[in-house]
Amino acid sequence: MVPADFGYARAAERLRALLSSGVPVGAVLAGGDEGVLIFNRLSAPMPVIDQVDLTAVAGCDLVAVEVCRPGDPLTLLADPVALAAVFSLPADEAGDAATLCRTLVDFSNAVVGRAALDGAGPGTGRSAAPGADDGAGPGTGREHHLRDDTGPWVATAAERATLRSACALVPGWPVGAVRMLGAGDGSVEVDDLFALDLAEVADTATARRGTLGSAALVASLRRMTDGADHAAVLADLLGLPVRATLSEPAAARLGALTTPGARPDAVVVDLGAGTVDVIAPDGEVVAAGAGDLLTTAVAETLRIPRAAADWVKRGPCLRVDGGQRFEAEDGSRGFLDRPAPAAAAGMLAAAGPAGLLPFDREHSPAEWRAIRLRLKEAVFAVNLRRALRTLGGPLPQVLLAGGPAGDDELLGVLLRSLPGDVPVGRASVGGTLDGPPAGHRYAAAVGLGLSALGEAEQ
Repeated sequence: MVPADFGYARAAERLRALLSSGVPVGAVLAGGDEGVLIFNRLSAPMPVIDQVDLTAVAGCDLVAVEVCRPGDPLTLLADPVALAAVFSLPADEAGDAATLCRTLVDFSNAVVGRAALDGAGPGTGRSAAPGADDGAGPGTGREHHLRDDTGPWVATAAERATLRSACALVPGWPVGAVRMLGAGDGSVEVDDLFALDLAEVADTATARRGTLGSAALVASLRRMTDGADHAAVLADLLGLPVRATLSEPAAARLGALTTPGARPDAVVVDLGAGTVDVIAPDGEVVAAGAGDLLTTAVAETLRIPRAAADWVKRGPCLRVDGGQRFEAEDGSRGFLDRPAPAAAAGMLAAAGPAGLLPFDREHSPAEWRAIRLRLKEAVFAVNLRRALRTLGGPLPQVLLAGGPAGDDELLGVLLRSLPGDVPVGRASVGGTLDGPPAGHRYAAAVGLGLSALGEAEQ
């Protein structure tokens, strides 16, 4: 095992000395990302896997390593029968081995360890680092077998779970259930938390395993509790009288109800950068996780900057075949209005602030479409269903407002995620007022103005 800060040159020198002295070295596990540099400096070929969770490996009493040619599937570590045999797993843990092996489909290399149980016999295997370029993957087996005491965790009033396992639990918990987010260096109180496992998104989008990485993304919400009179603070700053008339969610609902055809009992969903606000006539729920979480998920998936991901996430792309030829997401082909830059050849490209924005070479247009839609479902649809369950009550009509509501794909995703008899539409703020409508944006601003106008009339 090579610690991340050991250095590739020093590691290679030490390994060459071990090999020349006749020490049998079966594999090299590097904590950093210098696996290729180490391999190229060895005196004999051997498996080298980088970005391995060395702490997890050190907690195992038996470790299996398999490395295949790029693109070739694993044979031993993806075979639950073979894996159970080499790890001498008891019969009641065969299901755990099968669960683990399913997570390794489409990988070409992996490290799997059997966790030591302090004298209680062999434990369940866990994935120490599936994939050479993806970092640590999801653990498997029963929770008490995992050795990850320093990893991130979340806690509700009734239970505590690792962050990765919580990714599957949070969608079923009501908004506000998570009260604490912690790691090895401490914890912080939260009012709500939403988590997303990119590896699970890859599975449900039927993407090639490993192409989305294995990051777990978190959005949390904590309300201000300083007790300050913010209207008074703002009045002091501006030198003007300031009055707080209603909350932001209430203002958003008031503004959204200026949409033509809006029902007085409509539920307004205000989609923002950080939260999903669901406002009914008699209650509201503010859930963590919205536009910024989607941007981060796209950036992490494609390994691109967040500024680029903010454009890439918005809609369809095409693949530039060279010059002016392109392939669309539905497989159709055509010609661009003007030649694309030479550097864009063979890349996926989306509409950006200055024309086509090239962003990826690893996925086909159709595959990226499937992943993009699944990301939107995982962030917005799942979170919206969670908020609606927490709010309770009927859904006579749903109006979508806020910046993300302008995403045409997102509207379709949310339509498919709610019961078929619920009318879901995009707000046209100000559509029943004099002057041009503001569209799906500025619901809170229009609602705030209407509330002040109503007070003035009274």
